[in-house]
Amino acid sequence: MATMNMSMVAGSGIMLLTLVWGSVVVFGSSDVSESPGSLNQGLKKFFSTCYCVTTDAETRSTARIMMVSVIPFLILQVAKVLSSTSGIRIVILVSLLVSIALLVTYCIYQVFTPWIQDRRLDFLLPGFLNANGDPNVSYILEVFSRIDQNHNKYISEYELRALILGIQIRDVGLEIDYLEKAMKNFDKSGDSRISEKEFVDGISKWVNATPSANGQGQGQAQGQRRFLSSKSKEALDEQQKQVPKKMKNKHMDKTWRNQLKAACFLIIGIGIMILLATPLMETIQDFSTAASIPSFLSSYVLIPFAINIGQALQLVTSAQHKTENAISLTLSEIYNGVFMNNIMGLTIFLALVYIRNLSWDVGAASLAVLIICSVMGVYTSFSTKFPFWTCILAYIMYPISLLMIYVLTSYFGWT
Repeated sequence: MATMNMSMVAGSGIMLLTLVWGSVVVFGSSDVSESPGSLNQGLKKFFSTCYCVTTDAETRSTARIMMVSVIPFLILQVAKVLSSTSGIRIVILVSLLVSIALLVTYCIYQVFTPWIQDRRLDFLLPGFLNANGDPNVSYILEVFSRIDQNHNKYISEYELRALILGIQIRDVGLEIDYLEKAMKNFDKSGDSRISEKEFVDGISKWVNATPSANGQGQGQAQGQRRFLSSKSKEALDEQQKQVPKKMKNKHMDKTWRNQLKAACFLIIGIGIMILLATPLMETIQDFSTAASIPSFLSSYVLIPFAINIGQALQLVTSAQHKTENAISLTLSEIYNGVFMNNIMGLTIFLALVYIRNLSWDVGAASLAVLIICSVMGVYTSFSTKFPFWTCILAYIMYPISLLMIYVLTSYFGWT
């Protein structure tokens, strides 16, 4: 059971960094040479360094943060040279404590420097835009139907609150009475509810790109999240300065309460996942037996595929915008996903093993995570340009990880 749990953690992270990462390069590559359209089809286009994806500096930073998540996996490898059960338990405990420390540090870091949250919010914007950069009305209406819980073709104030909290809108003009401002800007008819047309108009205003600084073309929607206020940033800053100190302190107290509540939910969620881990593994084992599928194949390939397929489609769709901003946000989402998968998954797994005193030998899956994440992390941490042919390298690394696990388990006796 423990081995299957680790296989799920390893399978999800490796799949994101190989198959999904490679697909982003495939669908996001474009000609970045000075003379667009100069590349011919075929091998010349495939091997050209001009046909590629480019990212910003922040994407490299998220890749470096992702690399930090391999530290607990590196510590676990020490157990392979130990023969005593007590020594292995100490290594597991140390790795568990490091994982918890990294998770807490990551959460605190996002509280005080929330640029990662901002980028995740910006990643949602391409879903509201089509390939031409115009509002995607069909998708906006789909979101409307999800928010309209009672299906009466109108969004109430309560339902709008779910939208605002769900996508974590943060901006200088939204900190005080943001819900009232939202209703005012969406509800043009003044009937205290939002119709489909009002919702489409409001979201379209939010995501509509603004002309770039040189006056040519339209910039991406990054940073254009002030659909609740048409004022300029300078005006909003001045407005914030005029807010009474008592109101600011009250808002800060509310912010800290929300953050404390989020931390409690996170702890409760981890506890629930620890309790459900064993029944989940037993179910997967029963499924594998009934379907005559090796348990390793189910936990390492099938389950991670089922978990990540929805996110993978969203990432590929975002990459098809073929802009530096879209690619940067897409790859950042992958790196953040791998970090949380590694740290959260390993924390829950090691807590389960240590608390229940399960018999587990550090398996090949943990080494696969260490190698794949390290290789991809180093490469993506020092580069902002990925030629089209790098997708082949990413794709190849997935079967290589499977082969490595097979060799270690079949010929070297690893679990």
